[in-house]
Amino acid sequence: MICWSCQKEGGAGPFCVGCQAVLPPDGSDRFAVLGLPRKFGVDLAAAEAAYKDLSRKLHPDRFAKADPQARKASLARTVELNDAWRTIKDPARRAVYLLELAGFGLAGDDRKAGAASSTATRKVEAPPALLMEILELREELGEAHEAGDAAKVAAMADKMRARAAASMAEIGEALDAGRFERAAQALVALRYFQRFLDEVAAHDGRAAAGAIHG
Repeated sequence: MICWSCQKEGGAGPFCVGCQAVLPPDGSDRFAVLGLPRKFGVDLAAAEAAYKDLSRKLHPDRFAKADPQARKASLARTVELNDAWRTIKDPARRAVYLLELAGFGLAGDDRKAGAASSTATRKVEAPPALLMEILELREELGEAHEAGDAAKVAAMADKMRARAAASMAEIGEALDAGRFERAAQALVALRYFQRFLDEVAAHDGRAAAGAIHG
């Protein structure tokens, strides 16, 4: 990229290697923005340190009196940096993004992938067996709620948390091994497990509120 300030090749990264002016975003993926390898198993402590360091250096307040192009580049880089950190710090978002970069997506997921948006995406759907199992589990959960069987609800939630944790581990292993379709299948399952746990939490919240007001 040619630097707008010195009109020379600015190199990679947010700052021109020659004059240190802030360069506009160059389309780097969100891992590269934070100086990370493109993989699921990242060093989050190093990623956070890089994010904080770049945030200080790129913050628009530092360029309040600078050239308009510098202010514009600073703002664009800050937006890019914040997007990268939101993606990298959350395991599920990180997994979705890696799948998008590899050309995979989840059926019904309409979000766009930045650097991956031009890639033809293969949509992975939930298998019918999983859908049927979750439906049956939700019915069983509803019956336990109706019966006031708190012990059964807790036991079902514990089992689902264990399955969710196992799925998250499988997603990470599959992504770093390049088995993207398997990772996508595990991510689909994880979403259903999380929805089940959300349902448990919502009922618990309603029950607690009822106890307070009752």
